[in-house]
Amino acid sequence: MRESKGLKTVYDDWEMEKGFDFFLEEFYYTEDVAMQDAHFHNYLEITAVTDGKIVYRFGDREVAAADGETVIVNHAEPHAARGTKDAAHIIVIGFRPELVWKGSDEVDYRYIENFFSGEEVFSNHIPRGTDHGARVFRLVCEIAAEYRRREDGYKLMIKAKLLELLTLLYRYQPRVLTPRRGKESEKFKRVLDYLYENSARPVTLEECAKIAGYSPAYFSVAFRRFSGKRFCDCLSGIRIENCCRLLCRTDLKIRDAAAKCGLGNSANFLTLFRRFKGTTPSRYRKEHQR
Repeated sequence: MRESKGLKTVYDDWEMEKGFDFFLEEFYYTEDVAMQDAHFHNYLEITAVTDGKIVYRFGDREVAAADGETVIVNHAEPHAARGTKDAAHIIVIGFRPELVWKGSDEVDYRYIENFFSGEEVFSNHIPRGTDHGARVFRLVCEIAAEYRRREDGYKLMIKAKLLELLTLLYRYQPRVLTPRRGKESEKFKRVLDYLYENSARPVTLEECAKIAGYSPAYFSVAFRRFSGKRFCDCLSGIRIENCCRLLCRTDLKIRDAAAKCGLGNSANFLTLFRRFKGTTPSRYRKEHQR
């Protein structure tokens, strides 16, 4: 069997559009095409089979999906895939949580928490024989059509359809407990709480690894698997969000707001702010100040 040249391996992400954490790819799988090595991604992956049959492997368990069916690969879930004698055409979409949740609405987060950091994971196979299965499959196809056409407002339409899809899964799709993941999840939630409480001062990866009870090397890998981000990017993101709140709610000078949030290096601050927000601090303040 040979490896599908389109699929990527551990830590390798599909290239996502800048500022729009989403990708879409289409593949044809035949019996001699396979991704034999188990790998995982730092995003949620959903595959719709529009023709034929494909087999996913999760550990020692195989999931076969045929025409009209869908497969969920949960965040950081090791998996592999292979074709069958029924040559398959598949649509693969992937996205990060930031695409549909910006951290400001607790209601929205309930619908995606399990995909990215919960103690439960969603059952991988969505059969076509269920009402929600047919609707999920249709939504993936509609999202693919929107992305191909790229008409005005396509990003907003994709977000809306993804939220509908996630809500259907949250409401109807079976979930299974993952005790080990749950224990690790609690450790990283403590680390995140620590970061939010201490982000204004220098915080090191080593001290957070100690809180989690891991070596720094393992913590670095496991933290990215848990959060979908590198430790330094997560910490910078928290600081930028805190700074944004100060810019919107106070009259502090920009450099003083940055310093209060642990972003004292002015040159680095401007680079980070543009990277996370796509604009300058002064323009952000002008557009969002209350």
